[in-house]
Amino acid sequence: MEFASGVAENVLGRLASYAAEEVCLAWGAQHELKKLNKTLLAIKLVLQDAEKKQMQNPLITHWLGNLKDVCNDAEDVLDEFEFQKLRLKLLINDRWSVKGKVHQFFSRWNPVVFNFKIGHKIKEIRESLVEIDDEKRKFSLNQITELADDYRVPQRVHDTRRETDSLPEAYVVGRDGDRKQIINHLLNDTRSFGNENVSVISIIGLGGSGKTTLAKMVYNDNVVEENFEMRLWICVSDKFDIHTLVKGIIAETKKECDYGSLNLMKKGLQEILRGKKFLLVLDDVWDTESTGFTVQKWDELISLLHVGAKGSKIIVTTRSELVGSLVHPIQMHSLKCLSHENSMILFKKNAFYEGEEQHYQHLIEIGENIVKKCGGVPLALVTLGSMLRSKRERRDWLRVKDDEIWSMSGNDNIMVALKLSYNALPPHLKSCFAFCSLYPKDYVFNSKDIVPLWMAQGYLKSSRENEDFEETGIDCIRLFCSKSLFQLEMDLKTIIAFKIHDLLHDLAISMAGVEYSTVNCRPSSAFEKVRHMSITANDLPGDEARVLEFILQLEKLRTILNVDGDARISNQYFLTTCISRFKYMRALDVHGSTLEELPSSIGNLSHLRYLNLKDNTKLRKLPTFICKLLNLQFLSLEGCEALEELPNGIGNLINLRFLYITTQQMYLPKGVFRHLTLLQTLSISSCKNLKSLGKEMEYLTDLRQLVIGSCENLESLPPNMKNLTALHTLAIGNCKKLELMRSGEGINGLISFIVGTSDLEALPNWLQESVDTLQSMAIGESDNLTALPEWLQNLTLLEQLVIVGCPKLSALPQGMHCLTALKELRIQGCPELRKRCRRETGEEWSKIKHVPKIVLDDSDDD
Repeated sequence: MEFASGVAENVLGRLASYAAEEVCLAWGAQHELKKLNKTLLAIKLVLQDAEKKQMQNPLITHWLGNLKDVCNDAEDVLDEFEFQKLRLKLLINDRWSVKGKVHQFFSRWNPVVFNFKIGHKIKEIRESLVEIDDEKRKFSLNQITELADDYRVPQRVHDTRRETDSLPEAYVVGRDGDRKQIINHLLNDTRSFGNENVSVISIIGLGGSGKTTLAKMVYNDNVVEENFEMRLWICVSDKFDIHTLVKGIIAETKKECDYGSLNLMKKGLQEILRGKKFLLVLDDVWDTESTGFTVQKWDELISLLHVGAKGSKIIVTTRSELVGSLVHPIQMHSLKCLSHENSMILFKKNAFYEGEEQHYQHLIEIGENIVKKCGGVPLALVTLGSMLRSKRERRDWLRVKDDEIWSMSGNDNIMVALKLSYNALPPHLKSCFAFCSLYPKDYVFNSKDIVPLWMAQGYLKSSRENEDFEETGIDCIRLFCSKSLFQLEMDLKTIIAFKIHDLLHDLAISMAGVEYSTVNCRPSSAFEKVRHMSITANDLPGDEARVLEFILQLEKLRTILNVDGDARISNQYFLTTCISRFKYMRALDVHGSTLEELPSSIGNLSHLRYLNLKDNTKLRKLPTFICKLLNLQFLSLEGCEALEELPNGIGNLINLRFLYITTQQMYLPKGVFRHLTLLQTLSISSCKNLKSLGKEMEYLTDLRQLVIGSCENLESLPPNMKNLTALHTLAIGNCKKLELMRSGEGINGLISFIVGTSDLEALPNWLQESVDTLQSMAIGESDNLTALPEWLQNLTLLEQLVIVGCPKLSALPQGMHCLTALKELRIQGCPELRKRCRRETGEEWSKIKHVPKIVLDDSDDD
């Protein structure tokens, strides 16, 4: 319960806010709340000491868990206050009460009854806090009136060199010999097991030793690329499942295949690979009991792959020597830990900015001792180095070196290093990190999905009024990446994808504790404390009218997440039971299900902030009562292609920040955007009948991201786009009738522009209005695009240029060398242009040789 202080801070902040005080006065509960506030303030003074001492005393951990549980209860009560305030706002404002529809929704509410019930709840919470306050005395905890420096990490850094702006590039030390050995075996070793065409190389090493990094170095090597017709990469982790593996390999080939059954997929895979010389990487194979690797599963998989041409290779990375030997490798490569010399090089590279270390010899001396504790494991060195990158005080480095956690860990110094980095996070970021434990290992997170979920739980903090919480969330992700707690996968400036190393995922599960019931760890007791749950296909009852027993034991659930691509909620009983039982739900994700309708009772979830109905392809209608969800911040109807219309009262959802729409309507409901003034992300996709977006979009003055895709009858963007002054991301794709060259006029200040599946022959000139702001541009599947404009050289802030699937594009503008801020150039599916951009030999090379990272198709040319 390391982040109990974060929840306590949330409650204290809300109690102290003007909004909370105003509501308290309205309902006469101010006296009880003031006493609650006083008790919680007394407990807060010892929290920092308690969180430090809990490692030595499990009773303190239990005490912190009880405190956090009561604080969560207090948050739920304060939520009810806030909801009544929103409800009153709608009732007393005449302009909302069109034809009495709003009044009709809320007329049953009785303020006297509400006041009595809430007063009773507050009294119970205060009494529980008094017991917790009394109990703390037996732990001899010290009062600390000021937070440590680590806890005062600002959400946004206004220094000239922001930590989140300069993520350290992946830096590999001491592995060149390993790389050369493996490449030699790939290209020159003709041995095989039996007389088969496909042979295996296994890479074995400790968790965090760099097995995946080494495999990527080999995979992306130019010589390796030239020697294999196909290169395929699959993350396996703890689930070695034939169906999943076959499906994943087919997806990697980017070939068409019938996914109807496993047998059909097997036949399809063999047809794709037959006679092809391929390289397949199976990364992070586990020997986990029941779900992991077995000889039988391996034999079934390898029998499918022997249709490849002679010389095809498979690389298996694993922590297990047993797995490494059972795959019958021609070579078992044991990856050793780094020498002390190489460890110091890697540590300093992450702990200091370029050229900075020479000024801090006194810190390097302390660093020598820290490095010895890391045992030559790259992940530990990178994580601790990244954590200390922003620390220049001697006491901060000594605190890490002398932390008592080293002596309590036994021999597991890798997890100690990761835990120290976690401990240095402010409380709200600890909550963000722990929330990621709900997802399976090797999951690819996307900022547009995870940030709204963090928002729904109240984890994102800001000291600035009217903060863009989506930008704040992306800053959090960048901060995690800068500390090497997240691994950056893709960065489009306003959208980020990342992964979490499996050891850090283990840490997240450990820190999450009993509050989280995840696909990786189901609690066996303390069900009353579970607040968040992720589900998979195994947790769902199919068409049976029942709910699994462990779900029925939960009482205060806030989150239900579907994190399994194969999970389908197909019966109404399961959803209806969850909605009626979990009245404190904040996030409900039932995407990809086969629901035909939602129960009207969903309107009773007054705490709900996140509702994901994406890809419910049979959903035809939404209940009118969905418009009662006044706290809703995120609503996704994307891919609900059978949805006939949006409810007319959807404009009542005045707290919406993210709205994803798919509908069969020709026109959106009148007034839908007029009152959604907090909307920051709007996506309109697969609306095949939609002809117009209407004129009311001009009211969306806070809109940051606009995505329009597969709206085949949409002819133009709305007029007065110039009024969308906050817009920084515009993405448009597969809108055949959309006249993009003219209808975007007036748009300016873009940071990111994405266009895909278009008939464009040239880029629209109105993009020049963003010449001083544009940082990322992606152009995809534009068959008629023959040239990029010469004015491209004026985009002096452009950092990223992605060009995919433009076969007629054969050259880059002459002024490409003027793009001095360009950090990444990615060219895929452009055969002629790719050829002309080859390193040193291509005709276009002189224009782009200054770019640090150049990716041509799947190869890394930096």
